[in-house]
Amino acid sequence: MTGGKQLVSIRFLDQFKLYEDQSGMMSYAERVIRKAVNILERSCCNRLNLSAFEDGKKLRDDSIVVSMTTFPARISYVHLAIKSLLNQTVKPWKIILWLAKEQFQDVEIPEQLRALCAYGLEIRFCEEDLLAHKKYYYAMQNFPEQIIVTYDDDIICPEDSLEKLLAMHRQYPDTIICNRGREIKMENGFVAAYKDWKVSGRVPAGIPSYRVMASTGAGTLYPPHCMPEETFDIEKIRALALTADDLWMKVMSIQGGVPVVKSQTRGKALCISKGKQDVTLAHQNVDQNLNDQVIKNLLAHYPQALRALQEDGGRI
Repeated sequence: MTGGKQLVSIRFLDQFKLYEDQSGMMSYAERVIRKAVNILERSCCNRLNLSAFEDGKKLRDDSIVVSMTTFPARISYVHLAIKSLLNQTVKPWKIILWLAKEQFQDVEIPEQLRALCAYGLEIRFCEEDLLAHKKYYYAMQNFPEQIIVTYDDDIICPEDSLEKLLAMHRQYPDTIICNRGREIKMENGFVAAYKDWKVSGRVPAGIPSYRVMASTGAGTLYPPHCMPEETFDIEKIRALALTADDLWMKVMSIQGGVPVVKSQTRGKALCISKGKQDVTLAHQNVDQNLNDQVIKNLLAHYPQALRALQEDGGRI
């Protein structure tokens, strides 16, 4: 759907969003406003005119590959997330959507998704279904000299999401940059329960830290060759962290000696592209404390990562 002239824009609606760390203190009126903004933002994204993606005035950075993945349950609305990425103030060289071949053998790709291939989207099929790991795994191996930026398939991104990442990348070219990150909380020298890791913790924007775990789906920038080769060990991924790509990337980045920098100290609540969220791995992992088991297994396997987290506290 190309739509006509819009009365409001995604950028305009952004000013009405609450900061994410305020979400637990919202009044009933604020919750109603948040829901209304989400509905309007999805509508704006759906009605974005495709011709806007050909705007020659927008800066294009050919060093950037945006990478994401999805699965059949979301294939009917992943185009909204991709539209928001095509609508960025800075245009990437490519946006690649990785699909597991075995999952999509009998699934038709929607026309509204295929239409975006004329404006910078590539749909690629891969052999191994590594769940959410697909969003970084294949891009980093196929484009080793490019900057890889990962996003989730159900988030409508602010128009300056990529711009913020690049601005911080220029200051810290050898670190991982994220728009949203959780601070890994330590208690008596050990990692606290995942539910206690705060999105807005003590680590401000612009400070490299091992204690920040990037939320890879909200926009995370990886410089070329920043991750150690062990990152791509499929057997270890499957054995240790198949359902927790963020945790795997966190520990692997520590192994590689690469800290994380937040592009912003506080981020506004993200718009989810589906009105009623389907059950996701992220929700299952938190609700069932699966993340705690994964991080326990990872740190047992990589004790040097725990030591780095313990020592990093002195810099905050």
